Amino acid sequence: MKIYITGLSGTGKTSIVESLLKKGIQAIDIDDDLGHWENKHTNEHTEWHPGRDDEWHEEHVWLCDIERLKKILGNVGDVVVVGLTDNQNDYLELFDKIFVLHCRPEIFLARIAARTTNDFGKHPPEQRMLLGWHRTFETEMIQKGALPLDAERPLEEVVADILSHLNNPR
Repeated sequence: MKIYITGLSGTGKTSIVESLLKKGIQAIDIDDDLGHWENKHTNEHTEWHPGRDDEWHEEHVWLCDIERLKKILGNVGDVVVVGLTDNQNDYLELFDKIFVLHCRPEIFLARIAARTTNDFGKHPPEQRMLLGWHRTFETEMIQKGALPLDAERPLEEVVADILSHLNNPR
């Protein structure tokens, strides 16, 4: 079973991966190894750093290296992959099940403000972008067949839901 979990920053994707790994479940966070920023016009890889302005974010996209993802998925059995990239529609078909994490903006913004492992989303341009996505992202993902997961619940409950799908693939 290959499961993909997506959701806005602050909905718990990285925490889910960490929890699954502790339980011995193969889990991959696209942000860790498969993602990169790219200039929309030149296709050059570029570096993100905290405090990038609106113009920079309009000119760049966060992408998954789909060929590397395909290779990884071809070499594993059960796996959970988490991420949110601008090209995720191009690889959703690689997964047996897709989930979308959802929570209220005040929750994901508070989680972003409190986290210490990732600065993305802590600055106004990124927060505006996330709030803009929040209006339509979850609905679009559900229309594409994603199952909603309430990310406001305790992490262990969310992980238990995911594990139930790994153990019961229907």
